[in-house]
Amino acid sequence: MKLEAFNLRGKIAEHRISFDLCTPLWEDFDNSKMNALNAKWRDIKFLNELGTDISDDVKALPNDKGGLYIFVIKCPILLSTSEYLAYIGRAQLTQSHSLRVRCRKYLYEYCSETGRPKITTMIGMWGKYLHLRYAVIDENDDTVSIEAGLINSILPPFNDEIPNKIIRDAVAAF
Repeated sequence: MKLEAFNLRGKIAEHRISFDLCTPLWEDFDNSKMNALNAKWRDIKFLNELGTDISDDVKALPNDKGGLYIFVIKCPILLSTSEYLAYIGRAQLTQSHSLRVRCRKYLYEYCSETGRPKITTMIGMWGKYLHLRYAVIDENDDTVSIEAGLINSILPPFNDEIPNKIIRDAVAAF
């Protein structure tokens, strides 16, 4: 699809994302639990090839495990070179929650009139290019603390909540 210059300006503005790359926050991250976790990350496509439903890989996520998941926007032109971390989330294991249940809820939220605006924008604009990285974590406390540390360090553009009040207030000041 070729775009005219006038339409292209609007499309570029509509798809603009702002990233906060604050290296001191990266350096403050407690990496002690991440070393073991880094080998566990798995990458799957979020939506099917048509972009109309959850991929079969998401349907096959563990239903008896909790953990972390990350939405990544991947440009298909320069594979492994142009990837954009968009969102970090957690799935604690409870009677009604698991990695599969939590990750599937994002499509339902996108289709809902009451979905979170940032999530509906993320899926609406980049759904075809969204990948889901996930890692199983056995302990819910570890899931919560690692997620908070990652969000506080990376400041993903589609996360609404920054757990650390000092960082949250600093981000809000801009």
